Amino acid sequence: MKRTALFRFLLVLPVLFGWAHPLQADSFLEIARTDRNTLNDLLEEVPLYSRNRELQIRRLSAVQEQLVVFEEEMRGEGLPEPLRSAFSIHYSAIMSALVDDQICEEEGRDALSIHRQLLYRTHLWMEKRIRDEKFPEEVIQNLHYFLTELEKKSTPRHLVSAEIRTPVINGYQFWVGELLAWGETCGHLNPGQLSRLAVSLGNLERIECLYKRDGILYRNERDDLHRRFIDLTRYTIDLVGRRH
Repeated sequence: MKRTALFRFLLVLPVLFGWAHPLQADSFLEIARTDRNTLNDLLEEVPLYSRNRELQIRRLSAVQEQLVVFEEEMRGEGLPEPLRSAFSIHYSAIMSALVDDQICEEEGRDALSIHRQLLYRTHLWMEKRIRDEKFPEEVIQNLHYFLTELEKKSTPRHLVSAEIRTPVINGYQFWVGELLAWGETCGHLNPGQLSRLAVSLGNLERIECLYKRDGILYRNERDDLHRRFIDLTRYTIDLVGRRH
């Protein structure tokens, strides 16, 4: 793409994605203490549960460090502008919608799958010696389209009942989901670890869906979800810590 075209797209990017603001970081400051939502921000409010606190912190820190790199890749690190910004906005919107109970886990996984496919195609384009100059424009149009679809599927935040919102649990589920994607892509988790972690995450998601389907999350149900959530945090750290 010519330099002038890049600047043109950079200028229109805020317009194309301006509607996505309600789905970005400001909507879940409960668990993110920075003004930019990141995977590791989702763990800010996750308590540490271990008999050996120092060992657990060391294990978690090692995993977080690797996920920082993975997340930057998901946000389009190394891509020219405005492609990088477009991918980052799309990724933030998916994360925020999931954390705020605006979409279900299945819809979130579908959106992330599309995100990864577009990112993969873009990296293939970057590796070519002779590039189609129209490709960046097509990718940005696709990202805009899928953001529009995400908005259509998302329940407006003000209509999501506070009675069923579980931002800390949702945030951790998103983090574990990306941990699985990272482990599979980079080979840092073996098939057995990936399978066991996926089953544990799936069990929590199924129980959460069951409890929330009537639009009410009773106190005993919320307590049970957090008990299962704590079990998952312990299991995750113990599992991934065996490789670090």
